[in-house]
Amino acid sequence: MSLHNTAEQRRGLAEMILAMVICGTIGLTVTLSGLPETQLIFFRCFFGALILGLLCLAKGIFTRVHYTRTFWAASLIGGAALLANWYFLFSAYGKTSIGIATTVYNTQPFMMVLICTFLFKEKITKSIIFWLLVSFIGLYLISSTQIHTDKPYSAYITGIIEALAAAALYAVASVAAKYLKNYPPVLIAFFQMLLGIVLFLPFADFNIFTHSVISAPILAAVTLGIVHTGLMYIFLYGAIQKLEAYKVASLSFLYPVLALLIDRYFFNVHLESVQLLGVLLILSGAAGVNLKALFHKFFPTHSMSQEHK
Repeated sequence: MSLHNTAEQRRGLAEMILAMVICGTIGLTVTLSGLPETQLIFFRCFFGALILGLLCLAKGIFTRVHYTRTFWAASLIGGAALLANWYFLFSAYGKTSIGIATTVYNTQPFMMVLICTFLFKEKITKSIIFWLLVSFIGLYLISSTQIHTDKPYSAYITGIIEALAAAALYAVASVAAKYLKNYPPVLIAFFQMLLGIVLFLPFADFNIFTHSVISAPILAAVTLGIVHTGLMYIFLYGAIQKLEAYKVASLSFLYPVLALLIDRYFFNVHLESVQLLGVLLILSGAAGVNLKALFHKFFPTHSMSQEHK
């Protein structure tokens, strides 16, 4: 490997780690803000669009792209799914915990498989069924026992359902992105942020910026947009361009691990042993599906022969 490639790999690793650290702190920012989900989403879109729009202008992306009906349709569907995904995930944080909601949210690979099976008639392999069962058992274990909280068990279950809904909606956004593979991701994200501004404008309360003191809601609103959207997209897509897919997939699990650590050290959330086992099973299932998909991609012939044994 050349010195140039080595430097690129190191930079990609640093960008991916930074992106996952930023993702892992979303729940903390949302929880400490004290703002309703709708307001948070508006300000995330508002400041996120500002950063992403400036980036598109600086790179001349707006003018060199050919806009088609497919682009607008897929962007609209994907954007609506992404915004709804944020709403359910943010809501789930308050009903369960940051770590539990994030772990359940990591069932996204299975949602993606099910959607692709329904839409594109893709075959579900025995391997995927096995990892799906592993994650399902983990989900059952997490749901069977509530974490120590003063909230009712019904709210806890509702939060888990919301996290599952968020995962399904993220999978819908990912499928929509398949029709946009020839467009810069930053441009797609920018127009999706604009959609969020329009849809959530009725819920925006700019009065939080009239205070002379920088409060938690102000910090959360600005941070979610600039750091958790603008910078996160820049780091994430920078890493994807530089790293092999298996490294991106493996490093992505820093996100739920960090969320669980934040639960433990910021909010003193202690998981029961059965819940901890459930977390490990869900993350193992998601890892199994991701790595299996990559194995099929790089070794298609060998993989097919193994599936029919």
